[in-house]
Amino acid sequence: MAQLSALVYGDVDLNLIDGSAIWVQSTVQALARAGCAVTLVIKSPVRTDRLIAPLLAEPGVTVRRPHAEHLISGLGQANLGADRAAKLLAQLDQHRRHDLVVLRGLRVVSAVVADGAFGGRLWTYLTDIPQSIATMTEEKAAELNRIAAASRYLLCQTEELRSFLEGSAPEACGKCVLMPPVVPAGVGPPQGRARTGIGATGGDPLRLVYTGKFAPRWNTYEMTQLPGLLAARGVPAHVHMVGDKIHNDPADPAYARRMRAALGPLRTGLLGTEQPAPGGGGVIWHGGCSREEAMRLAGSCDIGLSWRDASLDASLELSTKVLEFGILGLPVILNRTPMHEELLGADYPLFAHDLTEVADAAAEAAADPAVAQLAAARTAAAAQSATLESAAGRLRGYLDRAFP
Repeated sequence: MAQLSALVYGDVDLNLIDGSAIWVQSTVQALARAGCAVTLVIKSPVRTDRLIAPLLAEPGVTVRRPHAEHLISGLGQANLGADRAAKLLAQLDQHRRHDLVVLRGLRVVSAVVADGAFGGRLWTYLTDIPQSIATMTEEKAAELNRIAAASRYLLCQTEELRSFLEGSAPEACGKCVLMPPVVPAGVGPPQGRARTGIGATGGDPLRLVYTGKFAPRWNTYEMTQLPGLLAARGVPAHVHMVGDKIHNDPADPAYARRMRAALGPLRTGLLGTEQPAPGGGGVIWHGGCSREEAMRLAGSCDIGLSWRDASLDASLELSTKVLEFGILGLPVILNRTPMHEELLGADYPLFAHDLTEVADAAAEAAADPAVAQLAAARTAAAAQSATLESAAGRLRGYLDRAFP
């Protein structure tokens, strides 16, 4: 059989590291390793290649840059909008027909479905949709039904999301398949650094780490207060923060300024060697970097942070960083939710509800090697099914079903 060709587009800025950008990168890699010739079309002009550089080195992957290639007249440096993206994808497909078209983002998926060019070939991935019965209006359900009818598959990050979609849109039944988050290949716990408490690291400060975007509901501002709270508990600690996407929140216009001030000066030295600035509150901000660099830094730390606002507890999505920290052998502090209990066990020791509980959990892990080891074992086990190899194997099964 001839090699299958896949066209991929995400309504995502690949200059900024967050879960959606990582999804685009890992999906392209998994499709390529599943045997597809993959063409990725990017939304934004390239200002940094830290996310697309690994794709350029991946056999079978072609990256199309609409801005640099002048594929759209009058685009300039503006991001592709949904309608323009839909038209460009259709034009590229006319030049070379693709067997499957993988899309992320409700706006672009709706525009493509309305255009009608890819009926039956769409593999859609949606997170920006209502995720509860209370918020699923008749209008949204109708839109979801139209998308499902035009799709070969609806890719679902979790079993919970799959069940919800199939219960909300009849056209989705039988088309929803699992596509969990993916962690990079060849990554594992670093050698030579014990994670069994402060005493085992020669009295070094406890190293907490967060990677991703900075936004109110992700509790990133609150995380910058942890060194002070832990110092009051007798635990010296630093918080390492990786990322450069700081949200402008309409509900809190001062948030971006407050978050930026809490991060302190940007550190550009060797990863893992920086010290907090004097009076900086124990926060070390590394800015944006590649996924591989972010994981190398995280691997040198002691505890990962994935604690969010309680309003996200009902989310049907799983944070990719939980699995990234897990593959590194890191214990993770995160919210107690039914999904997290299913993933890590109801007796997982580092669940936390508020900032005080986060500080308490970090102090307990620092003081008790057994707590840190149990939590790390649970996160590591959860991450084993999220490797790039597992994702490629899962996609091969879906491809075999779609193209027998």
